[in-house]
Amino acid sequence: MRSGSNNSQSAIDFVVQLWQQHQGAISRTLLANEADPEARQDLKQDIFLALHQSAARLQAAELPRAYLFRIMHNVTVDHIARAQRHKWQPLDDETQQQMLQDCPSAEVAEKQQSQQLMQAVRRLSPANRQVMLLAMEDLDAPEIAEILQISHGAVRVRLNRAKTELMEIMQHGR
Repeated sequence: MRSGSNNSQSAIDFVVQLWQQHQGAISRTLLANEADPEARQDLKQDIFLALHQSAARLQAAELPRAYLFRIMHNVTVDHIARAQRHKWQPLDDETQQQMLQDCPSAEVAEKQQSQQLMQAVRRLSPANRQVMLLAMEDLDAPEIAEILQISHGAVRVRLNRAKTELMEIMQHGR
């Protein structure tokens, strides 16, 4: 029984290590999808719980990073669906600006650019937003296809549409 316990602990340690390695991506996903700090904390806990519950499968996955993003994506989609049923408010510009100001490691120019980009990304259609967020995390088309469970061609089409929509938003403030 002890070896089963060790395997379980090893899988949990793997999840914790993966969580720490991708903490920036997780934080950006949380910020891009949830305005309310308390709801964002709930989403973070839901993601970690889902990762914990999938620890053994995650550790055994051929592409653990892609599997991590799939879990984050699925939990976030469920969270957004619940939020729409409860009509939670999107992140307002003032709150976003305050959150960026509270980030001690970023320079002012980076904060402003990040804020503008996140505001524009938040305005993307849901399908375009999800593919753009994954691309912004340096995931390639095959990884995105695996996470979203769509074809590579569909990923390329969505990325092109997302880039076009994002450029329009950035240029015209749509």
